[in-house]
Amino acid sequence: MRQTIEQARLLLPLPDLHIGGAQEVVRTMAKHLVSDECTPVVCSVFGGGPLLNDLRAQGTPVEVFYLPRHRFLAFPWYAADMVRLWRTLGQVIVKHNINVIQTNIMGSQDFLVLGLARALGVPVVILTFQNERFLPFSHKAYLKNALHRLAYRLGRRWASDYVAVSAEVKQAMIRTLGLPEKDITIVCNAVDVERYRRPIDREQVLGALGLDSQAKLLITVGTLKTQKGYRYLIEAAPQVVLRHPNVYFLFVGDGELRAELEAQARDRDVSDRIRFLGSRRDVAELLAASDVFVLPSLWEGLSVALLEAMAAAKPVVATAVSGTSQVMVHNETGLLIPPGDTAALAQAIDEMLSDPDRANNMGQAARRHVETHWSMEKQAAEYRALYRHLLQRKVTGCRG
Repeated sequence: MRQTIEQARLLLPLPDLHIGGAQEVVRTMAKHLVSDECTPVVCSVFGGGPLLNDLRAQGTPVEVFYLPRHRFLAFPWYAADMVRLWRTLGQVIVKHNINVIQTNIMGSQDFLVLGLARALGVPVVILTFQNERFLPFSHKAYLKNALHRLAYRLGRRWASDYVAVSAEVKQAMIRTLGLPEKDITIVCNAVDVERYRRPIDREQVLGALGLDSQAKLLITVGTLKTQKGYRYLIEAAPQVVLRHPNVYFLFVGDGELRAELEAQARDRDVSDRIRFLGSRRDVAELLAASDVFVLPSLWEGLSVALLEAMAAAKPVVATAVSGTSQVMVHNETGLLIPPGDTAALAQAIDEMLSDPDRANNMGQAARRHVETHWSMEKQAAEYRALYRHLLQRKVTGCRG
């Protein structure tokens, strides 16, 4: 007799609900996964954030806790935090009768989730890797990295599956953690295309930025950290401004390097051309008003901001790094350049601004490419199939 597979009652835990790539992935996942096969719940353990209202508005159940958060080096306090987190997540799991947990950017908390799921009998646990460099690469983090590698390898016995958001991330997981290829499933990040179709009043957006209607806008979206390669964009800015006197750069996002990047802009005498806008809720509107999207990353997983820009029909100048090379088609949806190459970055931006017709054609091709290959509907279907397979495997007791 055929056994019936129960609905996936999915818990998506996050550290917080601030604006970020992984948080946006979870928000859109939760929106599109809802079906007879899946009911998602989002849990934010270290505080709320701007995305809380978005989740509630789309009807997603959300549990928010404001637990303290200490670093591993402050071990007594860190250990106390982990005890609180164990109890809190345990209460959520019991309350919602969770049978599938999928983590995103939880870091060392992944291992707590594995142990908790085992203790409470949660049949399916999936650990998601959003970045090619998911371990710190500083020599100071050697011991922590070694412990993480060991924990992920031991966790194979308890984790139902590992998810990589791009083919390059999967290879990095195999190379860095020694995980077998069969234990890793690729489910690429995706974007809610319809969110980036809305018409906007460009002059109104420009006016709010203090710019006139003749301004050309280059936009980049992401956390201000080393990975994003923003120092190379600022380094290229004087060459771009020299060729295009009406160009302005929008940096959307915040982070640890903000003061350093602002100082660099002043040193390069382009601070009047760069707007550091911080975290924004109107990214879709800013993208729609911009002329070119720039992503100068030194490495990636699969950039959600890149997918959003392509969905907004923006031509892209980006570095040929993991994930990005998988999404973009060089000379069709935008231009790919080597990472860390200031001259190539300036030249590619100049090409885009000098030929608006070509740039517009690339933007339209980018939107079509995303609609075909990187839509949230496609991703949600892949995740529902994965949950169904893993729950079936638990029922039958088969590892294949």
